[in-house]
Amino acid sequence: MWHEERLFINGELREASNGATFENINPATEEVIGVSADASEADFGEALAAARDAFDESEWSTNLELRLRCLGQLHEALENHVDELTAITVAEVGATQMACSSIQVVEPLKIIPFYMDVAKGYEWSTDLGVTETLGGQCQRWFEKEPVGVLAAITPWNVPTQVNLAKIIPALAAGCCVVLKPAPDTPWTGLALGKLIAENTDFPPGVVNVISAADPAAGSYLTNDHRVDMISFTGSTATGRKVMEAASANITKVFLELGGKSALIALDDVDDFAMVAATAAFGMATVCGQGCALSTRILLPRSRYDEAVDAIAAMMAAVPPGDPTDSATMMGPLINASQRDRVERYVQSAIDEGARIVCGGTRPDDLEHGFFYEPTLIADVENSMKVGQEEIFGPVLVAIPFDDDDEAAMIANDSIYGLSGAVFSGDEQRALKVAKQIRTGTMSVNGGVWYGADVPFGGFKQSGIGREMGIAGFEEHLETKAYSKPV
Repeated sequence: MWHEERLFINGELREASNGATFENINPATEEVIGVSADASEADFGEALAAARDAFDESEWSTNLELRLRCLGQLHEALENHVDELTAITVAEVGATQMACSSIQVVEPLKIIPFYMDVAKGYEWSTDLGVTETLGGQCQRWFEKEPVGVLAAITPWNVPTQVNLAKIIPALAAGCCVVLKPAPDTPWTGLALGKLIAENTDFPPGVVNVISAADPAAGSYLTNDHRVDMISFTGSTATGRKVMEAASANITKVFLELGGKSALIALDDVDDFAMVAATAAFGMATVCGQGCALSTRILLPRSRYDEAVDAIAAMMAAVPPGDPTDSATMMGPLINASQRDRVERYVQSAIDEGARIVCGGTRPDDLEHGFFYEPTLIADVENSMKVGQEEIFGPVLVAIPFDDDDEAAMIANDSIYGLSGAVFSGDEQRALKVAKQIRTGTMSVNGGVWYGADVPFGGFKQSGIGREMGIAGFEEHLETKAYSKPV
């Protein structure tokens, strides 16, 4: 299988300094598919030094033409390796072919040309005109500059999407990057280093890719004074630790964290087929391992049983299976620990009096792999553990409500505010409810908000800042004001 297992530091593909490696496990088979370099603290230090030198001493931050050429070369290389990227994504993520043709591989590649266009047309300098101030006339203006060295720490659920969403706007803005992919999915990250090394003119040190077995190895990046910005996607609990570490050096942070998003179906929905499909297939795409998925399904009490039956029937149509089979719509969870976590949450729901409508167990016909049946839990109260905490597995919880105001209240009764959805036979009614929900993205009647041009991020404890869109580009810029006498 085409892949890369070496680190990419200062323009070179190389082994870890101490020769250490760690195993890469296929979550669908539980087999070892290969190894990746296990970076030492010294390797992290060299990567940071390379990025710092590249930003401070090379022309990368000031030469837009160079940046556009290199990004174009990377985009072409990625497009030429879609099949290879798909193969390693299926192997290490457990992603299905369907998911790879969309959110896992193909769609993320559109991020690069989008940010090339943004950087090309961006207003880097803004004239504020001449004014009289403190007794004299001055010409004033401000300019945008890259923030500096970015430490990007990414998760395993949609690795290519998040890797590119973090590094591409930063590079387009003129930053230099150290990327640390998750230890469960190192190859999708290291592949970027391989493609850059073999196909592009990126100056040494502009991009560095480091894999490490220990999830806590990211602390080498979050504690280092050479880092100007930390971009982290992961759990809210870990996000708090990143913020704490960043405070020592007052390092800028972007955080995209957990979610417990609500899908609200109002009582005037014609039928629940679209609601059921949105809930079930959204969950199936990444086996429920998506922070923006709507996992709380809020249903009108007057039509509750009808809605629950429709969703359960749709979930039965997406059983887990072999992700190498093009007919499979849902693959495995990422590892045994994640499956154990899901099982504990399902048991907690039972203990608190909720009802398992479908799923709630491992599939009988799959002897190997970290699979779990699509699970619908009904009669959930929002105060229950499964109503408040992020499960990160193929589990949906159905919560009844009496009217629109109660639905909005339940949706907002969460520490999270990442995404959500509203369905109604009346679009204006749906929009009215959607505007009451404190989240970073909302879908109305099945609308899809995802795209390179759409800013993504959360309210409350779902994060700080925005990724993608123009806002995602500007996260990586500083503002410098100028004045001169006239």
